[in-house]
Amino acid sequence: MQRESQATNAMLMARRQAAIPRGVGHSHQIFIAKGENAEIWDVEGRRYIDFAGGIAVLNTGHRNPAVIEAVKAQLDQYTHTCFQVLAYEPYVELAERLNAKAPGDFAKKTLFLTTGAEAVENTIKIARAHTGRSGVIAFTGGYHGRTMMTLGLTGKV
Repeated sequence: MQRESQATNAMLMARRQAAIPRGVGHSHQIFIAKGENAEIWDVEGRRYIDFAGGIAVLNTGHRNPAVIEAVKAQLDQYTHTCFQVLAYEPYVELAERLNAKAPGDFAKKTLFLTTGAEAVENTIKIARAHTGRSGVIAFTGGYHGRTMMTLGLTGKV
């Protein structure tokens, strides 16, 4: 793999430490330059297997051709409108498809969210409204997010 800049992992780490607070975790001392399927290359040209996949959210791998084509097709239409402000049919269509696949013989509804913390918070709000109960049980050692509510559920430092 050809390097596009002369930056090293150490140089970028020094810049990162100067520009970004310590509260933003950093697991590895490498910076990605390219990803392809389940592999990445760092800025120094070393190749790695990407076992983390964006913390288990990259299940199609880096630069999956079908995903790239779908993104390009969407960019030809519009980018982001915020469904709550200006609705769009693909949101409804995907919700319908997921609802049809969900188990159980009753009506289902789907809500799309941006982060895990947002999903946890909304789940708790929905459960509290449905049950009328205010208490929540969380497991020790679990990680639920960085918002105030999810930090209160997270059982680790």
